[in-house]
Amino acid sequence: MKPRLLITIYANPDYYPPTVYAVRILSCYFRIHILCRNMDKPVQEWPADVTIERFGKYASPREKEAASARAKLIEYAKFSARTRALIKQMQPAIVYSYDPHAFVASMVGRAGGRSTPLIFHLHELPETASLSWTSLQTWVVKAALTGTKSADAVVFPEKYRARHWLMTAGDSRAPIIVPNCPDRNYFTGPADWNETIAMRYRVREVVYVGSVGADNGHLEALRAIAMADGGIGLRVIGSFPPDFETSFSALARELGVAERISLDGWMAHDEVPAHASRASVGLSLYKPVTKSLEYMGSASNKLFEYAAMGLPVVVPDRESYRDFLGDADWVTYADIEDPESIARAITSIFADRERYVAMSRAARRAFEEQYNYERVFEPALERIFELSGVAKGSQVPACDRAQRQAPPAS
Repeated sequence: MKPRLLITIYANPDYYPPTVYAVRILSCYFRIHILCRNMDKPVQEWPADVTIERFGKYASPREKEAASARAKLIEYAKFSARTRALIKQMQPAIVYSYDPHAFVASMVGRAGGRSTPLIFHLHELPETASLSWTSLQTWVVKAALTGTKSADAVVFPEKYRARHWLMTAGDSRAPIIVPNCPDRNYFTGPADWNETIAMRYRVREVVYVGSVGADNGHLEALRAIAMADGGIGLRVIGSFPPDFETSFSALARELGVAERISLDGWMAHDEVPAHASRASVGLSLYKPVTKSLEYMGSASNKLFEYAAMGLPVVVPDRESYRDFLGDADWVTYADIEDPESIARAITSIFADRERYVAMSRAARRAFEEQYNYERVFEPALERIFELSGVAKGSQVPACDRAQRQAPPAS
């Protein structure tokens, strides 16, 4: 019988791919119960040994956000009470919490009981300065900062995020860094990489996957396309705020590139590869308007999904990216505030066919050898085994073997 593991997250885990990947791996060794808020429609099929409890009354994220302060407090109090009840009933070998709300609820929930190990995995970096004391968010973030030292391990997707949070929390220990990479099943690759890469070079289309908006550099990307040589196209996959879509389309017409722009809108995560993998280059142009967006070097899902698809990428020329990616052959840096710099970066990727082929192969190889979730999650997995007392070597589950079998090299 597998030991029990409780995962708490104050969101819908179906929409957090790294959480999905972690659960797939952990389900090889644990029977997992996920406690989350009942928000957003369920879209994920979870492994057989995983129970997901969508707690409370269903509402959309927008409705949850628009709720009164009293309603938010009551909802969180009930979530915290349910967390405490589950810890008492399940007596899990370990609790894994994915955000400040879930961590604080779990921290309080294990207080006074048996010593249940608790891991705090902070996906997004909330603002820790200039917080309003009238909001629940402020109290939760403050409590999470105060309680960080009580966690048995802390996990972050990016080292500068870890440094910022831990310094604010007064916690001097070394964090576990788990980059937000896709798992090995995300994109298995085409039957013929040579043919695919040659087709992409002919197509000359840049793809930008993710939430659309001014803070993510979409307007600069559009201007760059107008400046780049060779009739390069731009495909945008992600949810458009209605007002931004109007201004984006108007600018495309003004620049004379509307016929080269494809707006695919939002699509389910597992649908993205079939569309994005037909493009030639991936863009990831987040502006540093928040600490989370400033520290994106290893925290951007899309960056590593591009690598899985064998796409060269253009990324911001910032310390977080430079420090993590260095001089990787598949990466080109640009000043994301300057459309000319972005245009030069894109044009340089297409300047030489053989170099483009080499960059594409380097991207796929980086995914296969370095940036897949099975590999990057290993330090966290080892810590989980250590804290829970589960001996990894005592069993080699079939699902683990299947997950860790690498796809054919490109």
